[in-house]
Amino acid sequence: MPRVLSLSTYPVVRPIHGGQRRIHAFSQRLAAGGWEFVNASVYDPDHYSGAAVGPDDLPLRYVGTAWRGLPLVGDLQAGEFAATSPEAYAHFARLVERLAPDFIQLEQPFLWPLVKRLRAEGVAPETPVIYSSQNWEAPLKYKMLVKAGAPEAKAREVAEAITALERELSCASAAIVAVSESDAEHYRAAAPDVPVFVVPNGVSRPVTPTAEDERACDIYEGRKYLLFVGSAYPPNIEGFLHLLLKNGLFFFPPEKSVAICGGVSHGIFGNGVYQAQIHANSRRCQFFADVSDGELEALKRGSHAVILPIQFGGGSNLKTAEALASGRWVVATSIAMRGFERFANAPGVLVADTPDAFRDAIVKVLASPPLKLTAAQAKARESVYWDRCFDAAGYIEFFDRQVVGA
Repeated sequence: MPRVLSLSTYPVVRPIHGGQRRIHAFSQRLAAGGWEFVNASVYDPDHYSGAAVGPDDLPLRYVGTAWRGLPLVGDLQAGEFAATSPEAYAHFARLVERLAPDFIQLEQPFLWPLVKRLRAEGVAPETPVIYSSQNWEAPLKYKMLVKAGAPEAKAREVAEAITALERELSCASAAIVAVSESDAEHYRAAAPDVPVFVVPNGVSRPVTPTAEDERACDIYEGRKYLLFVGSAYPPNIEGFLHLLLKNGLFFFPPEKSVAICGGVSHGIFGNGVYQAQIHANSRRCQFFADVSDGELEALKRGSHAVILPIQFGGGSNLKTAEALASGRWVVATSIAMRGFERFANAPGVLVADTPDAFRDAIVKVLASPPLKLTAAQAKARESVYWDRCFDAAGYIEFFDRQVVGA
């Protein structure tokens, strides 16, 4: 059986956030085509532990000197650690020798220093590398660092290092996978001779909630409520704070009207902007920080609309796919719609980019009846399911051709 070794900076044993779910979708699609897909990672032990990690995953055990003292650079540090720590390098060298993969797929560019050394030292000298991108990384990292208070010069230095990393990896790859056509254009410019496939972000087919799962909706007592789902990723927190929370949530009724799900919950609740009006905000918001797939599906089905207040970021957003697949009203920024531009003017989708416009869109949606899609409109939204995202991309066919050609 042909084999792909996937390398990432987070484990995927329990796929929860968007990056994990994307890797999981690739593993399922390749498995359906007769491929074995094995993921291994260098992960942050402050974020993952216990049943969330597997035997091939390795914790990041030290912080390298290059980016010491900076926030949000654990991914770069993971690459440095994997390539330079004797323990880490030996771990991955043994893994490659044991698996003898037909391909190494890098999820994001950060572990390229490890793969580069594995190739140079003869561990995987001729194993083709697939660069599986989730963003054109450097501009996003620069914005995140500046917003986090890092010195501008240091943020620019990090961005330049990532740009060099991505360009080198792109040119060394046998193929590149991008999440959107706009990202694909960057990679085609960086590596004109390397094939680039666009596999948009998607969403898994929904699970069926149990009666216990459906109790998550009880607090809303049948009233209309809006759903916001996100990880602790800074753009998720920043967007909600700026577009909705900054001047208060008084455009919502003074009752439970918003369901905030996932890791973003902690970042919003603990922020001073939320705490400044905690009584009024807590009357309107209900947090579901640790939500199961079944509970989340129940909350989606019970919701009146899904909001996507994302103001910066690259690639495309899996939560946008989830929002569209829900069949509910969607209020989103144009950034959140990146990769899903074909739905920007679709029935039931409102795009707004300023706080006033975003709030006005929410008020309009709350005053509207539940969304009723035609059969054709519902079918169009189904194109965001993962089993449709690989259609016509050429990604799976590329793997198959390489093995047949060998």
